[in-house]
Amino acid sequence: MKNKKIIIFLILIVVFLYTYLNKKVDMTRYTVKSDKISKQFDDYIIVQLSDFHSKGYKDTTGIIINEIEKINPDIIVMTGDMISWDVENIDELEKLINELAPKYPTYYINGNHEELAEILKSKEYENFINDIKSLGVSVLKNTYIELIRDDESINLYEIDIPLDEETGLYVIEGELDDNYINDTLAEVDKNKFNILLAHNPLFIEEYSDWGADLVLSGHMHGGIIRIPIIGVGIASPEGNYFPKYDAGEFKVGNTTMIVNRGIGASSGGLRVFNKPEISVITLKRE
Repeated sequence: MKNKKIIIFLILIVVFLYTYLNKKVDMTRYTVKSDKISKQFDDYIIVQLSDFHSKGYKDTTGIIINEIEKINPDIIVMTGDMISWDVENIDELEKLINELAPKYPTYYINGNHEELAEILKSKEYENFINDIKSLGVSVLKNTYIELIRDDESINLYEIDIPLDEETGLYVIEGELDDNYINDTLAEVDKNKFNILLAHNPLFIEEYSDWGADLVLSGHMHGGIIRIPIIGVGIASPEGNYFPKYDAGEFKVGNTTMIVNRGIGASSGGLRVFNKPEISVITLKRE
């Protein structure tokens, strides 16, 4: 019996490694159901990209573009840290956006690196934002737009979580004003389906209390190093171990949150058992 378990374990490892080594990009599919989703938005497809960090990862930009073209999404959302704070070596990111933005409505938001760039590299950041806007990219910052189909719509919101002035990292729980979300965003129409783009997933309870039906986040890089087979992330950009919201789908109250593992790497290029990820979210009328 013991030998049988060992054999099964070894087979699982071989299967995992074969799959891992033969795929350069992971595509994770989610279905989000709600009775707030109208017929017009049934089967609406959102592609989420996050944490590209200017360079992407190991020549996967072309693969990502090809995979997205196969999916043919209704919209693409880029949920922060697509650049690194220094706004340098962005050729790969420019390639990605130049290829995708003319074909699909694309929405871009700040991560902590964009927020730092606004402070430390303001001219370079401004030039970059103006460049992507010229390609038709919509840049959302503490605001929202309506996504309209026929006479129906859903709302797409964005929020920037402030940085700590001393560390340049995000403020932590207890440092964020209790009313920050409500004071920053417009009052939510709870009769509509509301999507919140929020790079930082750590304030999911506040997002849920505000009224988000779906939150799309990144930031955690999937835990940077993931334990094979069980898929648990070990570390986070916040300096914590085994982050609660490392990657995947989470439920808090009536809110679904999807945390994308990202594409690039901000710390020495480190990603272990943690391939670049495209999230594909399909909305379904319940």
